[in-house]
Amino acid sequence: MKKSTKKNGWVISDGTKGMENQSLALAKLLNINFMLIKFNPPYLLKKFPLLRKLFVFTIKNHLLKNNTPPTIIITTGKRMAGVSMALKLILKDKVKTVHIQNPKVPFEYFDLLLIPEHDNVTAKNVIQTKGALSFFNYSELKKIEEKKIKLIKSNKKNLILLMIGGNNKRYKPKNSDYYYLSMKIVEATKNLNCQLVVLLSRRTPLKAIKILNSSFLKRNENFHIMTSSEQNLYPDILKITDYVIVTSDSVNMISETATLPTPLFVSYLSKEISKISNFLKNLEELGIIKNFEGKLFNYKKVKLNTNKETILKVNKFLGLQKIT
Repeated sequence: MKKSTKKNGWVISDGTKGMENQSLALAKLLNINFMLIKFNPPYLLKKFPLLRKLFVFTIKNHLLKNNTPPTIIITTGKRMAGVSMALKLILKDKVKTVHIQNPKVPFEYFDLLLIPEHDNVTAKNVIQTKGALSFFNYSELKKIEEKKIKLIKSNKKNLILLMIGGNNKRYKPKNSDYYYLSMKIVEATKNLNCQLVVLLSRRTPLKAIKILNSSFLKRNENFHIMTSSEQNLYPDILKITDYVIVTSDSVNMISETATLPTPLFVSYLSKEISKISNFLKNLEELGIIKNFEGKLFNYKKVKLNTNKETILKVNKFLGLQKIT
């Protein structure tokens, strides 16, 4: 049997789904044999990555004791930066560390960083990305059998997918913001023969869910708010979705659905400023997204191509083979 020439890698995650998905996306794009390792770093290492030397024994004991050392390590988010830095300290030149998002520590501690261009940072080992990497692609969605999507699609012509974020570092939406969103959804759907499916974030407050449920109960009988106990339909549901609405705080969801031909509308729970505002304005100027103002329509959508553009740069930087 021919021995695999693929490099072996680790995707290390604390279980935060959005960040884990970005790491998995990169591992798939790199075409490496990878293992997903769930590890919740000690509190001090999460908060202060530069204290990595204090946690060398912990990292060795938890990650290296029973595992073959990797040649590539992929992490995402500031709280995972210390783990990557500690492993680099231990393994030195035997490993390449790739970190996604700005770690807020000197970049010299990593071999390569993938940072969204709206963060406006540059360095010799930084590759800028337009938004987040997507862990799925359109060709994968097309292969999904609709019967495997355990959602009974009604006899309505269109399926509208609403994805809602919530509280974040930049702002905390008010109850009135969720009510206003629900009214815009009602306005957009009243003249459409459609079914509405709502996916929630862990950041979505319970009060917001109650407001949405109450508004839709009064005005739209064809809706379903997915609960945490139900099957996670994302991203499979995108195969049968006709329109997507995402709140502006959900950068990962926007980046992922921007790669599809499906019309994508962004709704603002609160005013975005600085880098996120610039990112969304850029996508709108490029014809990738539309601002949601209570109307849904088809438009000539330009698809975001972050994955393909990024992996070509990553392969070149790391000296890996090109992928087709």
